[in-house]
Formats: sequence, structure tokens, C-alpha cells
Amino acid sequence: MCAIPFALQACGGGGSTGPAPKPARLSNPDATATQLQALNAPFLTDVFLNFGALHQHFGPAGSAPVAARSPMAVAAFSPAVAPGLMRTEAATRVWQSALATRPVADAIFRDTVRGKTFVWDTTAAGYVTSTAAGAPANGVRFVLYTTQPPLSEPSRPLTAMGYADLTDQSTASAAVLGVTVLGGTGPTPVTYVNYTVARSAAPEREWAVIGFVTDGATLLDLTSAVSSTSTLLTVQTTVDDATDGTHVNETGTLSRTWEISADFSLTSGADTVRATGSVALDTTGHTWGSGSVAVTVNGRAFATITVAPAGPSYSGASGVQLTPADEAALANLFIAWNSLFGAVTVLTDAAWVLRL
Repeated sequence: MCAIPFALQACGGGGSTGPAPKPARLSNPDATATQLQALNAPFLTDVFLNFGALHQHFGPAGSAPVAARSPMAVAAFSPAVAPGLMRTEAATRVWQSALATRPVADAIFRDTVRGKTFVWDTTAAGYVTSTAAGAPANGVRFVLYTTQPPLSEPSRPLTAMGYADLTDQSTASAAVLGVTVLGGTGPTPVTYVNYTVARSAAPEREWAVIGFVTDGATLLDLTSAVSSTSTLLTVQTTVDDATDGTHVNETGTLSRTWEISADFSLTSGADTVRATGSVALDTTGHTWGSGSVAVTVNGRAFATITVAPAGPSYSGASGVQLTPADEAALANLFIAWNSLFGAVTVLTDAAWVLRL
């Protein structure tokens, strides 16, 4: 016989250690979905997408020819696969151009092209110099045109929709490329993207990206550290959205075996949503391969995103019954998980094309 009541469990009488913890949940899934959608929006403007499609042709302004085309060509992917997937084409060039960087002492632009505006020539299927005025004295200007994703050349007939100014802001200790992307062709174009890409004189292949991206409603302050080896591209990014007070951290990698891995977290108020996992890319079928992403809310298991060629699906953690609002938030979370990594590679790729 047990002498005292609290010994009942030890004596085999059962009992309880207290109420089971409540399942993890999003305190406001609609707000989370909206915040994640706002995070994605600046990378989905026509200006950003056209810049992303055309910047790979900026090589003629540099001191070396544009890098060879990636084996994972943009044109092979359907735009319906997922936002950001096509952008990994930019990341793949890290092994074709970023690994062949020049000394910091070299000027980014040749004397013969500084101050020039480049326009698209349909016969040459590339950018050529023009007599147009307005290019920065310490750099070059590329006119941007509408494109038809997933193609990476201007649509016909050519329709100008903005321009990108690239400037040499290098110092004695670092090569620094300034990039400003503006939309509109009138007297007051709107700045959608403004940032610098810096590479120090250290032998390591590392770049620092600092600036902002906006869609006119949401402005994202972004800082990234990008590094590469012969087998792995690593991108560490922080983003602050002053519009709604969200803060994002992500560390993402792309391997030579075409696997994307990322640890993404969004903090807003008292909630932190974190997504960690990896997904393989099917470079034969040009779709997602397979993989999974684990999602936690304030450190507690919430859901799993399972990825297959047909796209992602969602399942709740033990005890979690996902609502339609939860699934909408998870869908936007997966887009952001992949899209932010891809977007930073687009920003950095402008420097890689110029062999910075």
C-alpha cells in the first residue's frame, strides 16, 4: 500500500503529470500569410523580374565576356513551377564566373564603356552601346525591356520599361558594384532596387550585398553575405520590413547536386515561424524533385511541407489540425523559403557576370 497520495503513480496506480501541452498554432494565420506575401511581393514586380531575366547579358560592359550559359537554363522551366525556382539559374553561374574573379585593383568597367548606355540589338541578340545620354560617369546604363518568362531575352517588339545603372564604387580594399534599377521611361522613373555588392581583397570568394528592394508598397531592407566553394553556394540574409515590423533571417545553400537547403525564420510580434529543410531540383524534368521542410511556431512543431514534382503539400504535426488559413500561410512560407534565396542570387549575379 502506498503511504501517501502523491506516491500513487510510483506504486503503479496511474495518475497524471498535468495537462498535455496545447498543440502549436499560428496566432493569426491570415496575418502571417499577408506578411509572407508582402515579403515576396518586391521580388515579383515586372521591374525585378525583367532585371532578373536580362542582367545575365550585361557582360559586354565588363572586362571579361559574359559567363557561359548555365546547364539549368531559365527557358526550360515553367513559370507555374514556383516563384523563385527559375532564379536558381543565376546561382548556378557561381561556379562558372564567380570562381574566376578578378583582382580588386582592376576597374570594374573599361574606359571605353564608362558613361555609355547599352540598348538591346535584335540582330546581335544582345546589348550594344548607343549614343543615348544619362548613363552614370563612373559606370554604365542598361535599358530594360519587357520579357516573357521564362525566356531571358526581350519580347518582340521591344518595349522599354526602365533601366539599370551599374556604378564602380570600389575602394582600395574592396571591389564594390553599385546597382540601381528603375522602372518607367518618363522624366521621373521609380527606384525599385538599390544596393551594392562588395568583394574584399581577401582570397576567400565572399560577397556582401546591402540595399533595398520595393514594390512601391513594401520596402525591404536587405543584407546578405554570399560565399562559394567549388561545391557549395551559401547565402546568409537578414530582411527588415518596416511596413509591418517583420524580421526575417535565412541561411540557404545550393549544392552541385542541385539540392537547395534553407533555414528560414520570420519574427513578428511574439511569434516566430521557422522553416527548415531541403529540396532537390529535378534538372531533367525541370520541376521540383523531392524533399521536405519542417515548420515550427515559437519552437514547437507545427507542420511539415512535403515537396514533390507536382508541388508542395501540407500536414499538421501531432495534434495539429491545419485550417485553410494555416495552409495558405504555409504556401506563402514555402514560396518565401525558396524565393528569398533565389532573389539574392539574382542581386549578386550582376556582379558575377562582370567577374567581380
